[in-house]
Amino acid sequence: MTDTTPGSTPKVPTKTDTAMVAWMKQHGWTAAKARWEMESEMGYHVWQETGKSPGTSHALWVSDPMIRRLSAQQLIEVLDKEEMDQELRISLRMKIEERGSEYRISVVSRRSGEWKQQQ
Repeated sequence: MTDTTPGSTPKVPTKTDTAMVAWMKQHGWTAAKARWEMESEMGYHVWQETGKSPGTSHALWVSDPMIRRLSAQQLIEVLDKEEMDQELRISLRMKIEERGSEYRISVVSRRSGEWKQQQ
């Protein structure tokens, strides 16, 4: 279970973090352990490819409620079912979150000024 103490950064269960790093590696990306990001009032755990220059590293953003509700195995099954590896290959930064009994997949928008940092 993730730590949801008010004001703290939610932690990813070790099994889930290990499974996600392995899933990324299976698809060709060496990823760091999860980091925490907030976007539009939603918290995400982010696994990002390491060793790449800015703008070329793949990153998978998974909503905190998914991490809290799904086991590591269930999360991997969802990623495979939703073909997140293909989405991530195309767009570099993808996020997934639950929407009722479905999942919403979208491109993570770049922060202001990020394009200039890449040039």
